[in-house]
Amino acid sequence: MPAKLSFDALWSFKEMGAIALSPDGRRVAFVMETLDRAKNETRNALWLLYLDEQGRAASAPRQLTSGTKNDTEPVWTPDNHHLLFLSDREGEKNQLWLLDTDGGEARKLTNMLHGVSEAAWSPDGQWIAFTASAYPTDEDDLLTGRKTLDDAAKKKYDDEHTYALRTVTTVNYRLDGRGLYERFSQLFVMPAPAADSMGESDPATIRRLTAFPADHTQPTWTPDSQEISVLCNRAEERDRSYTKDIWLLARETGAERRLTDNTLEIQCYAWSPDGQSVALVAASDYRVEGHHNPLLYRLGREGGTAQTLTDDVDTYADIGAAGDYGFPGPYRPQWSPDGQRIYFLSTEHGRVNVSCLHVAQKTIANITNAEELTYFLAVLPQERGLLLAQEYALSPWELYVLPLPAGSATRPERITALYEAQMQQFVWSEPQRINYQGAHGDEIDGWFVPPVGARAGEKYPLLVTIHGGPQWAYGVGTGMSRFCQYFAALGYGVFYCNPHGSTGYGRAFMREVEDDNCGWDFEDLMRGVDACIERGIADPERLVITGYSYGGQMSMFAVTQTNRFKAAVPRAGISNLVSFVGTSDVGYLTMVESRGYPWEPERAAYYRDRSAMTHITNVTTPTLIIHPENDLRCPIEQSEQFYMALKVIGKAPVAFIRISGAWHGGTPKLSQRIAHWEKIAEWFGRYVEIRAEEYS
Repeated sequence: MPAKLSFDALWSFKEMGAIALSPDGRRVAFVMETLDRAKNETRNALWLLYLDEQGRAASAPRQLTSGTKNDTEPVWTPDNHHLLFLSDREGEKNQLWLLDTDGGEARKLTNMLHGVSEAAWSPDGQWIAFTASAYPTDEDDLLTGRKTLDDAAKKKYDDEHTYALRTVTTVNYRLDGRGLYERFSQLFVMPAPAADSMGESDPATIRRLTAFPADHTQPTWTPDSQEISVLCNRAEERDRSYTKDIWLLARETGAERRLTDNTLEIQCYAWSPDGQSVALVAASDYRVEGHHNPLLYRLGREGGTAQTLTDDVDTYADIGAAGDYGFPGPYRPQWSPDGQRIYFLSTEHGRVNVSCLHVAQKTIANITNAEELTYFLAVLPQERGLLLAQEYALSPWELYVLPLPAGSATRPERITALYEAQMQQFVWSEPQRINYQGAHGDEIDGWFVPPVGARAGEKYPLLVTIHGGPQWAYGVGTGMSRFCQYFAALGYGVFYCNPHGSTGYGRAFMREVEDDNCGWDFEDLMRGVDACIERGIADPERLVITGYSYGGQMSMFAVTQTNRFKAAVPRAGISNLVSFVGTSDVGYLTMVESRGYPWEPERAAYYRDRSAMTHITNVTTPTLIIHPENDLRCPIEQSEQFYMALKVIGKAPVAFIRISGAWHGGTPKLSQRIAHWEKIAEWFGRYVEIRAEEYS
């Protein structure tokens, strides 16, 4: 008999990570993360799935590595039998390892001082390019392992970097989860090891190709194996923008050239089969007219101006909606073997679907158009089909194959059942779409997850949860998230929506929060609450609210504007837009969101009016504040201000949970990911009654 989802059960779910399809299309490697509650750690293992000629599963997937540490980021060698991957199995830092998928032990290839970040195997099978971080003062011999330090020298080296006086001269000088920009990701190349060789590769064969003080990411070989491309921002004003350029570096000489003109925020890219063109997923520089939708571009190998391929479609040509149970990827646009078509992902109304661009005609066809999230796609050989990672409203991530050409009745066929047995152990509540009229008459997408055991005609406690961003969106899989389902199991109806500012609804809709933060978007949220009440599914006397990041900011703002909520839990929020500018790692971006800075006389009133701190004397709602202590994105001082003011004013019960060692985007210990959900439930339970007689 299926049971309700319990707090203890939350720890038992796996999460899907990186996926790689072998060049011959017959093997899929993917990462699954498990949670070791006893040791309070995560574990990542490589899994292997064999496919037949049509792309369907030839057998059940099997675990390829032990998963006692973290094996991630698989990359197939051109021979279709070996996997290059990252692992920390011999220390805290990831190194490159090689594994024969037909049998045998993995062997370590590198001993980089600061570990390895990304890797790519050349199409001709002869070379490996990879990125690894380095301080500007690091010697190449020390970085690559040609030189080692004894204990005394190692302590001196560590102390010099740990306790150094740091002089800051740039605007963008730190990043959440990383800290100060002191080490930068650089590009290296090494000969590929022979299949029958044992042990580490010779460090003397590793060559460093870049030394510029900026990150070099997404190393990719050109099809002829002569050059390596990377993304990097080397512009003079790189500390004030998110633009990135594609750089090409010659394998042998390291000669480098820039292909793009530093006007695009490139998210990802892929080379055409003939190596003469590159497809880009990129947005225009946010400093020019604010936020833009990512579009699909094409650029020749010799560089120049990138040609926009999707400029006549107001679509978000990237992943822009949230799911749960991991983040499968990486997403890259995919070329057809003849170079005539590009398959890419687009976000619309909480869905992420697959589209196909016919390059010559610049026409787009929808390949999938269902209530689904797609985060990964790869083209099977001879363009027989697409390998996809998809999540549906009542199904976490699984691998699917979609035969090509896809007709109107063609649906992706699921080829794995990674979650099926576990899903059958619990009772799940199916999300319901609630579309309603928001601010200025615009239609807003909302969803309602009924409490488990809900009966027709009953009104239930309503938990309102708000997404981050604001340029982000809830997706069709959000209702299936462990957070929503956990609170539905406790007896709450859960409501969430995509207000103005959300992605996947066109550029104008996304930009409505610029110069209107906590304006139309706040009205959208409150109208969504009213829509739930009008439908008779929510009890107006039992409303609670929470959200993370921008959702935390909106939760703080909401309780200063209304006393309708019986309890609130803002998480990692923003209470004071003025101080946020100077303390956040992206504070300078407020010039876009707020059309200027708080010291500009014409903008000062706006900053005050849209800050929760300005209206904090209005708060009577019991408020539990939760914040990571090492948060650089929404610094903890934002919650400290809100907590201290509420405590001193004394009109509302207030408590403050500080998550030790955690940052905005992650936690050092597994338990911290989920533990605070129980605290949220306890807080809401103090002020909202769950009445057993209302449930079946």
